[in-house]
Amino acid sequence: MAEARISRERLRRNLSLVQERLRSRGVKLLFPVKADGYGHGAVGISRVAEEMGVDYLGVANLLEALELRKAGIGLPILILSASRPELAPRLVEARVTVTVSTREMAEALEREAARARRPVTAHVKVDTGMGRNGVLAEDAADFVRWLHAECPHIRIEGIFSHFSVAYSEDPDDVAYTRKQIEMFNRVLEQLDREGLLPPLRHIANSSGLIQFEDEVTAGYFNMVRPGVLLYGYPEVRRPWVEGIQPLLQFVTWVVAVKRMPPGRYIGYGRKYKTPSERRIATLPVGYADGISPKLGCGGGEVVIRGQRAPIVGGISMDQLTVDVTHIPDVRVGDEVELLGDRMPAVEVAERIGARFTEVVLVALSRRVARVYS
Repeated sequence: MAEARISRERLRRNLSLVQERLRSRGVKLLFPVKADGYGHGAVGISRVAEEMGVDYLGVANLLEALELRKAGIGLPILILSASRPELAPRLVEARVTVTVSTREMAEALEREAARARRPVTAHVKVDTGMGRNGVLAEDAADFVRWLHAECPHIRIEGIFSHFSVAYSEDPDDVAYTRKQIEMFNRVLEQLDREGLLPPLRHIANSSGLIQFEDEVTAGYFNMVRPGVLLYGYPEVRRPWVEGIQPLLQFVTWVVAVKRMPPGRYIGYGRKYKTPSERRIATLPVGYADGISPKLGCGGGEVVIRGQRAPIVGGISMDQLTVDVTHIPDVRVGDEVELLGDRMPAVEVAERIGARFTEVVLVALSRRVARVYS
C-alpha cells in the first residue's frame, strides 16, 4: 500500500562525490548500511556500494551482517556495535569483522577462533567522549597490548572512535569534537611508537567528515564512515555537499474520498472536528508504516496533485486522513507523496521536533515496498 522509491542514480552520484574527495588523500570509505540501510533496504544499497567500489560496509549486529552475506554481498563487513560473547561461535563462522572493546568479548572470540582454527578480524572501539561502547581512551593502549599478548587468533585490523556532537556548529560543541580528535590521536601516537598501530584508523561520521574534513582524513586517519550524507542528508552545510541529493521518495495512494458535513469528528480520540463541509481523503498508511503520530491533527502535510494537503485527525496504525477541499478533482488512485523532493524529510522532522534520521531513515517499516530505479 506504500512504496519507498530509491534512486540508484542519486546514490551513485553521492558516492562518487565523496569518493572523489577521499581518493587524493588515500582514505578508504566504509558505508554504514545498518538499520536496513537507514530504511532504504540494506541489500539493495549494498549492491550499489559494491558496484561503486566501496571499501567496507558497516552494520549494527550479526543478524544484519548475515542478511548481506545471504544475499551474496562480498564486501568486508564491520559490526559497529558491541556483540554478546555468547555469539562468538556464529561471529567467527560468519567471517565478519567484529568490534571489540571488552576482555569478555575478546576472550570469547579468542576461544572460539582457536577452536575453529580460524582467525577472526576485529576493530577496537575507543571511547573518546560518547560514553557508550568502547574502551576508555586512557586504557586503550593497555587493551591493545593485552590483545596482542593474549589473543593471537584475533587479527586487529582497525581501531576507531565515534563523535558525539560533530553535527553541531556551536563553538563549545566544535571544541568538544576537536578534543575527541586530539584524544584519539594521542592513543594512535602511543600505539605507533610501540609498533602496535592497526592498519585502519577511523573516527569520522557524516558530519565529522563535512565539518572537520582536514582533521579526519589526514595523519593517522585513513578511513571514514559517512552514513546519512550518502543517503542524501548532509547534517552540516558546506559548498562541496550541495550536489548531494536524497535517494528516497515515500509514496502511497488515495483509497477513499468523501464529503464530510460540518461538525463531524475524524479519527481516534475525537481530536479533529470539521469546521465546515470538507472533502477528506483516506490514505492506507499509518504509524505501522513509519508515519510519526506527531504528524496527526494538522501537524503534517502530504502532496497530492502537486499541492500540499494537511493531515487531519490522528495517525492510525494503518491509515491517515487529509483535507483535500482546496485541491480539485482528487480521486481514488491518485498518488500521494509523503516524503521526497516536494516534502523534504528535514522539514517533516522540524515539524515534530525530531532529527530527520528518526523520521525517515529508520522509521519506515519493512511492509513499505522498496522499489529501486
